[in-house]
Amino acid sequence: MHTAIQTAPASKTSLWAGRIISGLVVLFMLFDSGIKLMKLAPAVEGTAKLGYPVSVVLPIGIVLFVCTVLYAIPRTSILGAILLTGYAAP
Repeated sequence: MHTAIQTAPASKTSLWAGRIISGLVVLFMLFDSGIKLMKLAPAVEGTAKLGYPVSVVLPIGIVLFVCTVLYAIPRTSILGAILLTGYAAP
């Protein structure tokens, strides 16, 4: 049995709202990865307070940057979203 499901196209307002929210998330994640890649004091201190060794700040920043770039590229956005979900999970 084959059923056809028709969905209504998204309105322009909801399309742009989604793009803006995704853009804000990407900007925040790039900022977060940037401070980790530069090993700024807040990133190092925060990592140490969470119980991780300070030596993992740079690798965490690299992983976050790669996952964010994958999320920002439309063809790989689903993979990026999955990886970012795994990154954020404690």
